[in-house]
Amino acid sequence: MSGKYSPRNDEGDHRIKDDDPAAIALLKDEHHRFRELFDAAEDAEGDALVEIAQELCMRLTVHMTIEEEILYPATKPAIGADEINEGIVEHQSAKRIVAELEQLDGTEELYAAKVHVLGEETIHHIDEEDEDLFEDAKKAHADGKIDLDEIGEKLRARQKELYDQLGKTGDVGETEEADANEVERA
Repeated sequence: MSGKYSPRNDEGDHRIKDDDPAAIALLKDEHHRFRELFDAAEDAEGDALVEIAQELCMRLTVHMTIEEEILYPATKPAIGADEINEGIVEHQSAKRIVAELEQLDGTEELYAAKVHVLGEETIHHIDEEDEDLFEDAKKAHADGKIDLDEIGEKLRARQKELYDQLGKTGDVGETEEADANEVERA
């Protein structure tokens, strides 16, 4: 693989391992796709960059929604609030950039920079999830505190619903994402 992000897909805890429960395997697979898309974005310009950025915004919106609606609430009691709360705050930052990108057409001077910063922040976030949150969740799963295979089924079903909704209306519709209002007031 080429690029600065994609090679990580085959390294350490970023790999999809044989013992990864369904939830972790699904999310790592998505993480792999994000690394590939952000690598492609680094080399793209014009309409090609806009197309990649639009796909990234769509995929990130769905990904963050399923994590916040299903994964985070399910794992928080088992692994503690710190990693989950950090993830929610990082998602809030990504959502701001996604919202900005969705209002632009790609001709703006800062468009490529916004995509690049979204990439840097997203890669940092997914690397931490792969190495910390997912490993802690796997330990809780192995200890019988949570069922990451059942959670994986819920994640996949909700992901499908969101993509179906996007296909019909261009929007994910009502979600039950984490409330990060304290970030807004700060």
